[in-house]
Amino acid sequence: MPNQARQPNILLILTDQHSPRVAGFAGDAVVRTQHLDALSSEAMQFDSAVCASPVCTPSRMCMLTGMEAHRCAAWNNHWVIFPEHLTWPAHFAAHGYRTGLVGKMHFGGRDQMQGFQARPYGDMRHGLGHQPDPIDLFPAYSGASGAGITEIPESLLQEVVVTRESLALLLEHQDREPDVPWFVCASYSRPHSPFTAPGRYVRHYRDRVPPIELPSGYRDRLDPFSQQVGGLESGNALSAEQSLRAREAYYACVDFVDDCIGELLDGLAAAGALDNTIVIYTSDHGEMAGIHGLWGKVVYFEPSVGVPLLMRGPGIREGHHATRHPISLMDLYPTTCALAGLPVPAGLDGVDFSGVLADPESAAAPRDFAPSAYYAYGVRIRGGIHAPEDEPHRAMRLVQDSDWKYVEIEGGEPLLFDRLNDPGETVNLAAQPGHASRCQNMREALFRNFGWEQVHEQLAKDRERLPEFFSGQKPSTPNQYMLPDGRVFDAESDLYGARWLDMPEHDGGGCIPQQFG
Repeated sequence: MPNQARQPNILLILTDQHSPRVAGFAGDAVVRTQHLDALSSEAMQFDSAVCASPVCTPSRMCMLTGMEAHRCAAWNNHWVIFPEHLTWPAHFAAHGYRTGLVGKMHFGGRDQMQGFQARPYGDMRHGLGHQPDPIDLFPAYSGASGAGITEIPESLLQEVVVTRESLALLLEHQDREPDVPWFVCASYSRPHSPFTAPGRYVRHYRDRVPPIELPSGYRDRLDPFSQQVGGLESGNALSAEQSLRAREAYYACVDFVDDCIGELLDGLAAAGALDNTIVIYTSDHGEMAGIHGLWGKVVYFEPSVGVPLLMRGPGIREGHHATRHPISLMDLYPTTCALAGLPVPAGLDGVDFSGVLADPESAAAPRDFAPSAYYAYGVRIRGGIHAPEDEPHRAMRLVQDSDWKYVEIEGGEPLLFDRLNDPGETVNLAAQPGHASRCQNMREALFRNFGWEQVHEQLAKDRERLPEFFSGQKPSTPNQYMLPDGRVFDAESDLYGARWLDMPEHDGGGCIPQQFG
């Protein structure tokens, strides 16, 4: 193994629900993403990257284990990473790295660290990290219908705290252990709903974001999976005016989180903390934002399964380069192992694409197809949207390369989209004879080491063993702080749980009066 002082640091900047095309570097002329654009100008940009499952917990589980959803129990939100899986941060920690996580990760179960050695702030008591806004909606939070200006003081917004705590964690590390490499994830909640932001961002986009032009009968044009599963997401019954206001607020959220990321990068750069550091920017999945009349994720369309992905640093060709090679978030684990000189654990579904980073013009695509899947019947919590396991159109799996996407719907008809000539994915070509050979090849790839019967058998086994890993804790406010000695306390109890307290009649010192007046 190389000398630790020479091993690169890893800074993973992760947002939640950032549609891959709502960025200046991706060609959007309206949204302001000047800090990510600056990163892109000196980074490798992947224009065909996908998540392994387009929903929060499964995508993150697959990314951290380097495995597909059906192989790491990433069936839906709130599932647990079982202890037999060696996570990305745990592997780096075992090889001498200091590892840290700041912000949302949406882990289920007792283990809220999963290989991260430090976690000063985040959703450690199953609060999801999404701050209800308006505040009186707690413990729920609004979808696209609640878009607008935030009620939360800006200094308490999750993105502001993630930026500040990430800076503190890394600058403290640099001061104490400057020769020890680190792997830190700064994980932001926005632009995930609630689609709220400080007023200056929301006002900037008023009447600037183009509306989605939907053809008449657009819902009837959707396949049954998109109608049944995609239609369950909040925001899919908006009026045209509500949809436009929500799109404006979504752009405002992207802009706001970009400014927070810029503050993080600028602060670290000014302190020299980004020297010898691989910077990765991505998101756990996308957001439909009204395209095809849908909001949220979970469907197979590009705005849902696609993710922005930028990488810069040691082992990566300097300057801006872009590629359409199919890349999965699962691939980040083995790729950073290669860049850091660490062994790649056996049995991963992710592949090493460090060759593309070093030689983007001539390196071959590291994988033929990138997969993604979603299982609506994998919900495990009370109050969640439960889809019957024996009904059709409740799960999907896809494979895609740089030009084509092939989708199998469980119990439904296959779909084939020409990603280059039909980027909106509006025309299903699967039944056309001229594409029979392509469908056959992609179908064989999709069902390699995979089958619907296998999925249901594995889901049953995973459900049976799940209870032993429950935390036993009730959900709390969205985020917590963790002190160095391991004590955890709520970060937002005053925001969501402040109450006037009865005070004793006798005089006393050291108490803040809790009575009116």
